[in-house]
Amino acid sequence: MTTIQNEIQAINTKFDQAFNAKQVDNIVALYAEGAVVMPAPAGTPVTGVPGLKDLFEGLIKAGVIEHQLTMIDVVEDGNLAYQIGNWAGAMVGEDGVKQMFGGNVQLVYRKQADGQWKAVTHIWN
Repeated sequence: MTTIQNEIQAINTKFDQAFNAKQVDNIVALYAEGAVVMPAPAGTPVTGVPGLKDLFEGLIKAGVIEHQLTMIDVVEDGNLAYQIGNWAGAMVGEDGVKQMFGGNVQLVYRKQADGQWKAVTHIWN
């Protein structure tokens, strides 16, 4: 793996660990100030820390579990990089049956002044 692939894979791992541990502040810390998240299906774009917290708290409270990001490709160009991949998750229905779901994901990252990569846009379907 290239350096950027390793760095983005580490971010994916942090995201999944934080989501699955219900640590919303740790999820939001992976986004740059003013980041925009565009949830599926055709959800209203969410911007800023309070909105991101509400979005991810809502997904966790709705019962989404076992979140997993899988990187397909990452391209870096200067201080910007983008990732395409897949996401997966699950929910347990009222009948006790676990339902798996997932789709495509794209994230754009900007290298911060401290050298960390943080997401500036995140869209999934």
